[in-house]
Amino acid sequence: MSEYIETAKQYISEGNEEEALKLARKRHGKDDAESYIAILDLLIENGNLAALEEKGMYYQYYDPTHDDGDYGEKYFDEYLSKQPRSINVLCDKAMSRFNKGDIDESLEYMDKAVDKYKSYSSIEKPRLSKKELIMARIELLIQAKHHEEALKSVKQYESQFGSDQKTDLYMGQMLQKNGKNREALEYLDKSLLQEDTLVAFNAKGDALYELKEYKEALKCYKNCIQYEGKVEDDLELVTNFNYKAAFCCVNLNDDEEAVKYLNKTINMLNEHGRLPNDIEKIYQKCSFEKERIMKTGKVEDKEFKKTKFFSARSSIIILLIIVILYIILKMNGYG
Repeated sequence: MSEYIETAKQYISEGNEEEALKLARKRHGKDDAESYIAILDLLIENGNLAALEEKGMYYQYYDPTHDDGDYGEKYFDEYLSKQPRSINVLCDKAMSRFNKGDIDESLEYMDKAVDKYKSYSSIEKPRLSKKELIMARIELLIQAKHHEEALKSVKQYESQFGSDQKTDLYMGQMLQKNGKNREALEYLDKSLLQEDTLVAFNAKGDALYELKEYKEALKCYKNCIQYEGKVEDDLELVTNFNYKAAFCCVNLNDDEEAVKYLNKTINMLNEHGRLPNDIEKIYQKCSFEKERIMKTGKVEDKEFKKTKFFSARSSIIILLIIVILYIILKMNGYG
């Protein structure tokens, strides 16, 4: 048993649970997960609710397996059984459900948190203000692709709290997703005046693309491509602005430039193996479009031309060399 656990026991026996929790967090900061969890368990045995949430948060965010995919939910459930009006843990529970793919139930818990905000548990103060909590719910709706409900919620938020760069961005995004492209551009331009963001440029590109304003849309997608390294883990987003850049070029009759973007998209998706169905459809669309362009004979595939192939004579010579080397190795006792 480590000295830290003994120290924590001493703190707890003295009624100084706050110091024990601080010690646990310090061990977590030192990557001493064993002592961290052991101290939390001592506190939980002593009825400490803060340690119970802390343990759930560990499995939610830090544990590599997330406790075999539980995401701390059992600890949040235990907490809520004792303090059902905890705003913080209702939000924690919502994230557990979200991480498990249960979007609707996740949103239900966020709604409960908003509803109970006026009478939250007296033993804790919510980490989020009600304004931040409502925005967090909107962001959850956007991640869940509930575009219609998200748009309605952003409008309500704007009428209650006013607009800023974030609300302008979300309003523009959701208007675009709901087919209101011209209106979306007004909000996206307002957002971009305050801050250049890749997400705003992508949404603006999509709005212009749907309005068939391909030249302007391409400018937006090129802005996205310039900074795509910052979001390379978001395959859906990176695929979107790369393949649509290609089809902007197709619609602008620039097949040579289109092939460049098509090759990039195809190669990028080839590196990811099995693809989600929607992205697989984009992959197929890009492959078919490239094949169509190449059949016209008007464009050379420069990337393909970079690939070097051996002549038949060179291939035979290389094969003979390999066979001779194999025989020599066998004669010397190898293989």
